[in-house]
Amino acid sequence: MKTAFNNKITSTLQTFNKYELNRFRKFVDSPFFNENKILLTLLDLYSNNLKKNGEILHTKEKLWQLTFGSKTYNDTKFRRLNSDLLKLAEEFLVYIAFQENPSEHQNLLIREVNRRSIDKLYNSTMKQAKVLQKNNGKRDARFYYDAYLLEVEQAAIQDKSFQRTDKINLDAIHNNLDYFYLSEKLKQFCSLLNYKEVVSIDFEPLLIEEVLDHLRHHMYEHIPAIEMYHKILLCMRNEGEETYYHQFCSYLNDHTERFSVDESRTMYGFAQNYCIKKINTGHPHYLQELFKLYQTVLDKEIILNHGVLSPWDYKNIVTVGIRIEEFDWIENFLNQYKEALPENYRENAYTYNLAKLYFNKEDFTQVIRLLLAVEYQDVFYQLDSKTLLLKTYYELEEDEPLYALIDSFKVLLNRKKIVSSAYRTNYMNLLKHTKKLIDVRNGNPKKLAVLKADIEADGNVADLNWLQKKMEELG
Repeated sequence: MKTAFNNKITSTLQTFNKYELNRFRKFVDSPFFNENKILLTLLDLYSNNLKKNGEILHTKEKLWQLTFGSKTYNDTKFRRLNSDLLKLAEEFLVYIAFQENPSEHQNLLIREVNRRSIDKLYNSTMKQAKVLQKNNGKRDARFYYDAYLLEVEQAAIQDKSFQRTDKINLDAIHNNLDYFYLSEKLKQFCSLLNYKEVVSIDFEPLLIEEVLDHLRHHMYEHIPAIEMYHKILLCMRNEGEETYYHQFCSYLNDHTERFSVDESRTMYGFAQNYCIKKINTGHPHYLQELFKLYQTVLDKEIILNHGVLSPWDYKNIVTVGIRIEEFDWIENFLNQYKEALPENYRENAYTYNLAKLYFNKEDFTQVIRLLLAVEYQDVFYQLDSKTLLLKTYYELEEDEPLYALIDSFKVLLNRKKIVSSAYRTNYMNLLKHTKKLIDVRNGNPKKLAVLKADIEADGNVADLNWLQKKMEELG
């Protein structure tokens, strides 16, 4: 099996779709950006491989030969070529981002017109910017920041042209700056609270209490970004009062169109985290609420990132749907969104999650058929797949293949150095206790108490809930 060649530029190009690869080729072929035609040859080699295979199936020596023919391989020169191509790719990414933000584009144009004192362009460029701003339906923090910059430039133009009779726009400057600051401050504070749930840090941001005190006395219902993150913050700080959560979700559903897809994804992420915390603290009815949130972000395509669905979101949706036994919906979802998965994860994610669905429907024959048909490239999919297969063999009382699987599973755990020692221990404990579980089921019921004690003594065991369920069934 060939080993794929991978470096910074190939990793970057792998994120480009075919349309972007073609645009980047024109970018590199332009003498304004690049005069080294060898870079175009190297790019064509990478692009053709990526379009055909999804990766670069050549060694660096072979890439050199295809680029330079019979010239002796020069590692320093090859690295420099890749570095130069990477710089062009970075410039291309900036160009794309710039083109996708027309407000920033217009603001920079006005700034340059002002700096160069091109008097005849003042009115037309400012008028274009104002129309663009008026037609922008989004009202996230970035909108108010761009509006603030625009007002600053307008004030500078007025000052430079001595238009003292015109209305001074200081109120617009300060209001837009304040709207941006308040909404972004609240957003970042919400993110900080989320972060503190995972990592213990001793940090309190400046002025947050002053901001919150200000919000207690001033209403910002006309500024959706401030209102939204204020509601999120109230929800996070008052988790026991579920009214705040429902107020936040209601407002979010009514105002989603006022925010970009990325911003909306972040906001729904706060709602999902709230539900997960409630579930983990003994409120299982929030599983249904979490499932509804996933349905909403799918319907509105908020969960998709440029049309791509994360394999981890795909898996999480399946897990929640299975727990509330929405089996038909999950099967439709798996098939409907398969093609939205990243290509390098697609078959693994689809096959594993479909097998997981069949396992919970107790269609064990289908589980075995699916899991034995795919070679898993991702180590964590390998571990999950083998765990699911182990449980399936147990349910079918197929002891011989089960023992063989336990042995091969141990080999995998010892071979895959990417698996942390904690993960390895958890899975090793699962294998050890499953063998004991088989022994109990096959005629040694007296050993059940010993097994329970051993599991309690080990503490960390992968798929502990399944083990406990099987022990309960045995008495």
